[in-house]
Amino acid sequence: MLFIFVLCGLASALSNRSLDPLITQIARDFDIPVTTAALMSSAYAFPYAFSQPVLGPIGDFYGKSLVLKCCLWLLTACMVGIAVAPTFHMMLTIRLIGGVAAGGIMPVTMALMGDRYPPAVRQLAIGRFLTAGLTGMVLGASIAGIMAVTIGWRSFIYLAMTFSLVAAIGATFFLKIPPPPKKAGTHIRLSDAIGGYSRIFANPKALLCFGTVCVEGLTLYGATPFIGSLLESSGQGTAREAGFALGAIGVGGICYSLTLQWTLRLLRRTSMMALGGVLLSSGLIALALNAPWQALTASFVVTGFGFMLLHNSIQAEVAELAPENRASAFSMHSFSFFLGQAFGPIICGFGLQHFGRPWLVLNIIVLASAGFVVSRLFRRHPTASGAY
Repeated sequence: MLFIFVLCGLASALSNRSLDPLITQIARDFDIPVTTAALMSSAYAFPYAFSQPVLGPIGDFYGKSLVLKCCLWLLTACMVGIAVAPTFHMMLTIRLIGGVAAGGIMPVTMALMGDRYPPAVRQLAIGRFLTAGLTGMVLGASIAGIMAVTIGWRSFIYLAMTFSLVAAIGATFFLKIPPPPKKAGTHIRLSDAIGGYSRIFANPKALLCFGTVCVEGLTLYGATPFIGSLLESSGQGTAREAGFALGAIGVGGICYSLTLQWTLRLLRRTSMMALGGVLLSSGLIALALNAPWQALTASFVVTGFGFMLLHNSIQAEVAELAPENRASAFSMHSFSFFLGQAFGPIICGFGLQHFGRPWLVLNIIVLASAGFVVSRLFRRHPTASGAY
């Protein structure tokens, strides 16, 4: 079963941030501004975010595995559509649908992991599962940049589609998880969804969890679609170097995963949050200083490690917000994260266009302070696991 979850993580990662290095190539091919091409990121993130409040309750009611399988097949079809789209507007429309499909993959898979593993080992299990997604991000971002400048950006879309297809086939035939019990002949009602979310938000930690990941998406991933254009404008590199820098975030995440057992022994969860916030800003500092792409890549490795320190700690908390509505809780987590990612490129694009690289200082300040703030607020709420 873990192998199927790994395939799902790879498929989701390749369809998501791995397209960022392709932005400048897409803009050039369709003769549009980079800020317009960057809407590919928002076009994925907006429907991903706003599908969450619907997909979560559906997964809790009808079965998480059913939602996962349907979304994998829809994502595969959308990747095919993007690969053959003759116009940017058509590609953007298909990307919107793909965002909805992807919204039922990672959150539902993590909810299934939450069902499978007890609280004592859940953060470690989810952290290790995320290695698959991070590996996909590393390979995807790096390979995407190389393929874009050698054989064309559409070739990478076909590669991502292949992984999605394999994951869909694997989940369909081998993922045998029974749906949750429900009364025969009944259907999900709006009151069921509202009741589930009421139980989630009754937990005082909910707003802290969801607010923090929204800030992560807004500040960090609001800037990543513009790495390629910033490198090109300063003569520091092309889509290939942008891919290396983005892939470095995944390398940092993998380093976190490999050292997680020791990290959990050395640091309390709130300490991990505080340290993560500081390390998160490293890549954007290098980007704001117009560092050479080699230094930029190294800095984003640190960013990836810091991101996982903060983000994975939040995920462990989300799993316990309302255990009977775990799919809804993780869906709200993803809604918040991708809502930040949806607005991030729009806001950052405006700021970079009017103020240049100094605009990134605002993102840096917010990221550097986020971990400290949420860490302090979490200490006010007791936990049964003693993680604080």
